[in-house]
Amino acid sequence: MTLATLATLRQHYVEFFPAEAGQFLQSLSDDQLVEETSGLDSRSFEDVIDLLPPVQSVSLFDNTSTEIQQEFLVHAPPRLLLKVLLSSDEERRGKWLDPLRESERQEVTRLLQFPPNSVATFMESSIGSIHMGMTVDEALHQIRVEAAEEQDSFAFVTDENNCFVGRVSMQDLALANGITPIRELMDETEIALAVRVSDPYESVAELIDDREIDALPVVDDQQRLLGVVRHEQLRDVVESDAQADLQRMVGVSVEEHALSSGTLSIRHRFPWLFINLFTAFLAAAVVGLFENLIAQFTALAVLLPVVAGQSGNAGSQAMAVAIRGLALREISIRQWFKLSSKELFVGIANGFLIALVCAGAVFLWSGQSIGLTIIIALAMVISMAVAGIAGALVPMLLSRFGQDPATASSIILTTITDVVGFFVFLGIALLLAGLI
Repeated sequence: MTLATLATLRQHYVEFFPAEAGQFLQSLSDDQLVEETSGLDSRSFEDVIDLLPPVQSVSLFDNTSTEIQQEFLVHAPPRLLLKVLLSSDEERRGKWLDPLRESERQEVTRLLQFPPNSVATFMESSIGSIHMGMTVDEALHQIRVEAAEEQDSFAFVTDENNCFVGRVSMQDLALANGITPIRELMDETEIALAVRVSDPYESVAELIDDREIDALPVVDDQQRLLGVVRHEQLRDVVESDAQADLQRMVGVSVEEHALSSGTLSIRHRFPWLFINLFTAFLAAAVVGLFENLIAQFTALAVLLPVVAGQSGNAGSQAMAVAIRGLALREISIRQWFKLSSKELFVGIANGFLIALVCAGAVFLWSGQSIGLTIIIALAMVISMAVAGIAGALVPMLLSRFGQDPATASSIILTTITDVVGFFVFLGIALLLAGLI
């Protein structure tokens, strides 16, 4: 039998018996796979890539001829291009794309451009899978062939079209009889938990937290397996975002680092400092309303920073908890009332405890002035309670209106706590002026 005839038979086998061909090809080693697919035309090669899991498809593509590679990159459907390109590293992609014409290379590159917060940007593509038509012995052999650096407690299962259909635990594989079909061990309920390659990682993180699982399969629009996203990867991404949020909270760009140029720092910080100046004048205007009262009782001016400082700290604590909860999907905007109620209780309780200490200190400092003691105690409780509510609601409101909940939220919160703290303290002082 000539090589041309053998190649023709293989092409017909892949075209007319895809289920059997897929199961057979997936059971081969990398070298055997290259040998069995040699001589196939570009159309049959696409069919083979479609039948293989990501790891094998990349290995086969990397070992095929440059002519077939170029033909595939130019004419293959987008889902197959994504399957191969997303499952490979940048060095390999560069080697494959360099021989293409500029227009062709740009078109292929455009397919790889996903939103920065999508699953595609951090999923792990080097993942093996087993076929639902295999037996346990065949599946274990396949797993050994595709052994990755990181082993999961389960294996993803695909059908003859490489579509994700469920998963099997490694424990079940280890304990089952070698001739047991994989479909008898497969957990088909997991199919609903697959995520698409373009899904935002926030929704994926929420799904993983809700179901308490360590990994999710990533599929294309036709449910074909492309990779996996792991809990550890999501945790790293969320922590990175949380660190960036710490900078955005105070109006510092995430582009700025400790050794960034002074010009860059000035350009990113000045706009928020200007806004902060405006809010500071707003707080000063509140104090100006009570100018005569302060002139009459100068002790009030001394105590103003105490009230503003404590309420600001209380609000910042509540805000940090709210932002972290939103980032980790522990809470949603719908839970605004529950969170604000909790922070109101915490603010009142902490305010009462702080007020006891503060009132004692003011009582001694002021020469046993009952009026000042009562004023500072009441102002402390009220201002810290309001600060707790504001700290919880400011990031939620920003998120509700489509803004980053951490974007300079501390500047907004500082304005609220200063204005409320000054107004409450001086307002109570005006009402109880006769006791001072």
